[in-house]
Amino acid sequence: MIKKHLIIIVFLIAGISSAQKNEIGVFIGSSGYYGDIGKNQIGTIFSNQLPAIGLSHKINFHDYLSFKSSILYGRLMADDALSNNPNTQSRNLSFRSHILDVNVGFEFNFKRFKTHKRKTIYSPYIFAGLSFFTFNPQAQNDLNQWIDLQNLGTEGQETEANPTKRYNLNSLAIPFGIGYKANLNEKIALSIEWIWRTTATDYIDDVSGYYVNPNLLSEEAAEMANPSTSNSIVGKTRGNPNNNDWYNFTGITISYKIKNRPARCPKELLP
Repeated sequence: MIKKHLIIIVFLIAGISSAQKNEIGVFIGSSGYYGDIGKNQIGTIFSNQLPAIGLSHKINFHDYLSFKSSILYGRLMADDALSNNPNTQSRNLSFRSHILDVNVGFEFNFKRFKTHKRKTIYSPYIFAGLSFFTFNPQAQNDLNQWIDLQNLGTEGQETEANPTKRYNLNSLAIPFGIGYKANLNEKIALSIEWIWRTTATDYIDDVSGYYVNPNLLSEEAAEMANPSTSNSIVGKTRGNPNNNDWYNFTGITISYKIKNRPARCPKELLP
């Protein structure tokens, strides 16, 4: 339902934008993850980047303000084996997931940015908005097969150990970040941006709470919940339930500028 409403908003805004200065863009870049698994130091965020693509539509209301909607697709991945922390390495968790992100928001330019000037002009900007996204964490079993994790309930969801429902594979996020844009000519603009999403879920990586008694899980769920060699872990923290997961999109958008024709008076109303 949330996804439907957000998509409707995107198309309604696109439909009423005929009187504005519009841009249609293609995004090429990368997506990255920050959460419970793998290298969780801020300084290592660029080591988990994977290719990402997307499409965008922008309405330039003002020289300092634009409304932007976009659809982005990327992948996220992390592995405890790559961590510098011995305790994290011994936990031995890993995951991968796709990310499909539909977002709307506003760009605020720090300099006056005129879309259709002949000369190249530029401006740094900040972005903030709202995202709806889908994900599906997977991990490899002992046979190197990729297994969907959500339906397994690896933290005992819907059992006597953890009566909460399995997490939803759809969620919301708040995107925010910085960018730099420039006009290459009257028709083409280029922007470079780094936009983070702080999400409303801690399960992009399927890790959040505590280890539960493996006897309450299916054989496959028990294997995926604890791939380490330690068995004395029931009740210990598996992740950090106090911090939700984050992800980002970083890259370049090449935009085609649509110069709207001025409205003309109908012939029957002319003198």
